[in-house]
Amino acid sequence: MLPSVVVPFSRLFRSSCQSGRYRRPALATFGLSVALSFGCSIEEAGDNPTGGSSGTSAGGTSAGGMSAGGTSASGTSASGTSASGTSAGGSVTMSGGGGSGGGSGSGGSGGTAGATGGTAAGGGAGGSAGTGGSGGGVKMSDGCNKAPTTLKSATVNQATPVNNIMVGGTSRQFLTRWPSNYDNKKAYPLHIGLHGATGTISENGKDNFGLWSLSKDSTIFVTLAAVGGLWSATSDLAYADAVLKQVESELCIDTTRVVLEGFSQGGAMSWYLTGSRPGVFRAVIGHSGGGVQGIPALSSVAYLGSLGTDEGGGQNTQTDQFAKANGCTIDTLPRAETGKHVCTPYKGCKDGFPVTWCSYDGGHGFQDTDSGSNSTWVPAAVWDFLTPLLF
Repeated sequence: MLPSVVVPFSRLFRSSCQSGRYRRPALATFGLSVALSFGCSIEEAGDNPTGGSSGTSAGGTSAGGMSAGGTSASGTSASGTSASGTSAGGSVTMSGGGGSGGGSGSGGSGGTAGATGGTAAGGGAGGSAGTGGSGGGVKMSDGCNKAPTTLKSATVNQATPVNNIMVGGTSRQFLTRWPSNYDNKKAYPLHIGLHGATGTISENGKDNFGLWSLSKDSTIFVTLAAVGGLWSATSDLAYADAVLKQVESELCIDTTRVVLEGFSQGGAMSWYLTGSRPGVFRAVIGHSGGGVQGIPALSSVAYLGSLGTDEGGGQNTQTDQFAKANGCTIDTLPRAETGKHVCTPYKGCKDGFPVTWCSYDGGHGFQDTDSGSNSTWVPAAVWDFLTPLLF
């Protein structure tokens, strides 16, 4: 294994969430050494929501040559000290640079991952990649053919009622939402959502990142919630495992069609879950990811990542490592023009494992809106990416 190479930071960033367009840089560079930062949640107010002092992360350079500079979120670190001896916001060591280690149990690779090319959009999703396919066959969970015993389905557009689960002696909460015409003899795809740093269960739990209406009763949704709003790689891996086990034991899930979607630190936590549980997740969506240390090496998984041009990063901090794990060609992909977004698929990815990079003119968030538009383009782009993988 190559040693970690860390370069002292050369600049500091200070930013804030301004009038609905989120300006806090949130960068995370994959590789043997990464610099990760907490991003602000959509529900954050002010510069220092958790009451801690503002921190600044170092721009780190990996042995593979990728680097990032970024700001850590105001407030407390979720992870303590990294393997390289510096706390969150500094440089951290990643175990491996992401291999192509199989995708067993990830639902097969039927179909071809064709690249349609990115389209600069004043609306529309712009070039989702591939037909994907979940051709490995349906794998029905233990919850099929029986009614749920303890789980409650959340009311649409509300973050209630919540479910409770004991994990490591701590009571944790999560939401589940299933179709109004739910059939326990039919195995459904499962979408798991993770909020941003200092966020709450209601941040994306009310509408599941805007996907609930688009899913048209086709999908079961789960929303996770971090203790105190900050994700911990160690404790929250056990929490995610426990929630997934309970959901699959009470609801009819196709275990080959489980996907993650996270914003900011929740995006980075989805990276951690993916690397820690290879083959469990069919696809992952990350918006402005950053803020969790020690991301394990990645195996093949379909991935869509987004980041605003105001955040100072690019595809190298969000999607390139997934592209490497999927055997894609790493080209320099288009950057959004002023007032627009552009989503571009990588070329040459393994069949069934597309990777798409979405750049948009804006700041830290997951509900970006193009200039002149009254609605966000993001949910439609995500659903277009997921549809050929799940159905």
